[in-house]
Amino acid sequence: MDIKSIKDTKGFVKEFLDEYLSDGLGAKNKREIDILIMNLLMKYGDLAAKSNQELSILLQATESKVKSLRYEARLKYPPDADYVKREFFYILSKAQYAIETGKIVFAIEDSYIRHALQGQLKAKGMFADTSFNTELIKIDTKFLEAVLGELYNKGIAKDFHDGFKAMESQMNEKGFDVVGAFSDFIIGFVKAAAQKIALDLAMGRLGF
Repeated sequence: MDIKSIKDTKGFVKEFLDEYLSDGLGAKNKREIDILIMNLLMKYGDLAAKSNQELSILLQATESKVKSLRYEARLKYPPDADYVKREFFYILSKAQYAIETGKIVFAIEDSYIRHALQGQLKAKGMFADTSFNTELIKIDTKFLEAVLGELYNKGIAKDFHDGFKAMESQMNEKGFDVVGAFSDFIIGFVKAAAQKIALDLAMGRLGF
């Protein structure tokens, strides 16, 4: 990895040394140092937005190792309070609608976000289908509404409900493009929702 991609090398080095020496020289084992480095790379190297595959190539490590280190880094060094809210909007903007099952489908590579989502569903006695691929989430619209209500607020959940129902009412019309209509709906919903709750960082992440 090119060191030029580090946005603030002084900040990177200072934070590394502060944490590395916090328990005394040599107290941290290799795994703990790897977790610390991954956290700092995501923070100062702007790597949080990259996929596990991209990071695997960039860091010359296996994809499974990258995935594991990312998750442990998030647990040990928790991100800002709006991280899950911001990233879930980005994930949702790329969602698809499975006509045959009536479920919303999206991919979550970040294990930290996936566990947060699954935890919210479990607390309400709900679940998402992750059969065959733990990164691919298939969820009923009513379950997704519950998640939106918990993550953001009931108004955002209602906006999703009303918008989806409006689109759904047109599905049986001849020549109706469900794929295109859902894509337009979900992007429009995410943009409006991010503006409504003033998640400025989400807007930048989404390119709005």
